[in-house]
Amino acid sequence: MTTLVHISDVHFGDADPHKLVAASRAIACINPDCVILTGDLTQEGKKKEFDLAVDWFKTIKVPIVACPGNHDTPMFNLVLRAFNPFGRFNELGLLSSWQSGDGIVQIEAANSARGLQWRLDWSQGDYDQPEVLAALKRLRASQAHHRILALHHPPETPAGASVTCEPSGITGAAIHFKQSEPDLVLSGHVHAAFDFHARNLNGIRVMTVPSLASSRQRGFGSGFGVIKVTMDRQVILRTIWRYQSGSFQEIDDLSKGILDIAG
Repeated sequence: MTTLVHISDVHFGDADPHKLVAASRAIACINPDCVILTGDLTQEGKKKEFDLAVDWFKTIKVPIVACPGNHDTPMFNLVLRAFNPFGRFNELGLLSSWQSGDGIVQIEAANSARGLQWRLDWSQGDYDQPEVLAALKRLRASQAHHRILALHHPPETPAGASVTCEPSGITGAAIHFKQSEPDLVLSGHVHAAFDFHARNLNGIRVMTVPSLASSRQRGFGSGFGVIKVTMDRQVILRTIWRYQSGSFQEIDDLSKGILDIAG
C-alpha cells in the first residue's frame, strides 16, 4: 500500500504555529510514503516566510512533492513578480516528480500560478503553460497504474466553494489532459475539501483539501487529506483529517466512497 498526505495553503506568515506542530505530529504518526503540497506555502512570498517553511520541513521525514501557489510570489515586489516570481520557492529544492517504490503511483507537480497576468485578478491560475504541459507529458509516458497531477488551482470552482477558481488556458490544456488521462488532480486554493469531476476537463477527478494552518478557514476549518493506494484492490481510499481540540484527527472517512480507478 502507498500512503500519501496531501497538504495545501499552509500560508507561513499567517500560519497558526500550534497547528503546524500538530500537523508534524500527525504526519509522523501516519508515516506516509510521500507528502504532496499543492501551493500557497507562504502568505506574501517573503524570504522570512520561506525560512519558516524550511524549518518546518525539517520535521517531515519523507519526500515532499510540491508546486507553488499564487501566494508564493513576492506579493509587493513587482520587479521580482515580473522577472522571477517563483525564484524563492524554487530555491527550496522540493521535488516535482515522485514514483512509489513499487511503481504503482506516479506523481507530477506543476505550477499553475502566475506572478502577473493580463487580467486584474492575478491570483487565478493558467493551465496552458509549459510546466503543466510537461508534467502531463511525463504522466502520459509513465507505466504507473495510478497517475496523479498536483496543481494549486482546481480547473473549475467546486460547488459550494466560497472562492472562485477560473484558471485560464483550460481549452488549450484540455487536449493534453485527454491524452494523458491522469487518474487524479490534487489541488488547493479554495481552502476546503471537495471531490468532484471537472466538467471542463473531460470529467477528470479532482480532490481539494482545506488550508493546513491559515487563519482564513472559509468555514471549513483546518485540515489535510490522506490518500491510500492499495495494490490488491487497485483502488484509492481518501480520508480528511481536521484540526480540533489541539490535534489533527481523522474526522471524515471517505473510504465508503471508494474511487475505483484501476481500469
